[in-house]
Amino acid sequence: MKQLFLFLTLLTGFISCQNPPTPAAPAQVVAREPSMLELPRVKAISKEGVIQFEDGTSRPIPHYNEADYMVFYLARHCEKEQGAGDNPVLSAEGQAQAERLGRVMDDAVLDMVASTNTKRTVLTAEAVKRWAGDPVIETFPVMAQSDWLAEKMTGGAGKRIFYATHSNTIPTFLNELTKTIEYKNIPDNEYRHFYIAVTKGIGQTEVLHFRY
Repeated sequence: MKQLFLFLTLLTGFISCQNPPTPAAPAQVVAREPSMLELPRVKAISKEGVIQFEDGTSRPIPHYNEADYMVFYLARHCEKEQGAGDNPVLSAEGQAQAERLGRVMDDAVLDMVASTNTKRTVLTAEAVKRWAGDPVIETFPVMAQSDWLAEKMTGGAGKRIFYATHSNTIPTFLNELTKTIEYKNIPDNEYRHFYIAVTKGIGQTEVLHFRY
């Protein structure tokens, strides 16, 4: 009996060695979009194309002085007045945000300021226009964004354009430029996202993401 027990013990050990337990799969790290407050805060854009941050650091805009690249500065309209219908103006906080955004663009070189034709985007764009040396301003219906982009990309190399738009049209714009589906709608309660898209053509675009 003891010999049988010893034999069974040795056999069990042998089988265990031949079939070791499967190791647990490593935990997957899921990429997370930074919250708005985690994004670097832009203080100013210089006329030389240098982004200056609130913490005292800076970085150049890629390809800024290369004649075959365009630069788009994009921001969602500033905070809207709540309960003011389908086409609200800016709230008091939104007006303060628009002035801050204007100060960010004060020294930037702009060929145009553009916006969709809603009150909140027009008021945001007008604040930038006042601070940025009164460049040409252009407005268009939100549904015309893709056509507007195609028009500006035709013969637009070297141009620098600021565009005030919406939480759902910024990702549409960036996805079209980058030829991806990477960009998602901005949360409804977040207003201070700021993007710089440097492009040589559709699918040849670099996007920087900050806050102001």
